[in-house]
Amino acid sequence: MRLTIEFADNGIILRDPDCEDSVELALTGNGTMMSMGGEYYDPDHSQEYEAIGKKVYDWLTEVVVCDHRDEIIATGAEIEVIATLTGRKR
Repeated sequence: MRLTIEFADNGIILRDPDCEDSVELALTGNGTMMSMGGEYYDPDHSQEYEAIGKKVYDWLTEVVVCDHRDEIIATGAEIEVIATLTGRKR
């Protein structure tokens, strides 16, 4: 599975680089004001985390497990993540 995560002003965009029609948007939830010598906004990223987790879980259960169901009874998975940070110069 390949997954591209794009940072947006209000959350993230999840894309499948192998299928341009596979696009999901996860919006940043409400945040909290924290005080540590000054006030700052601490955004709630739980919706983004849930979107990433759901994408990976769906792939594991709908693709990987199904592809190997005649060979083994799946009891878990080990996932290796290789991240390549992309961007542009300031």
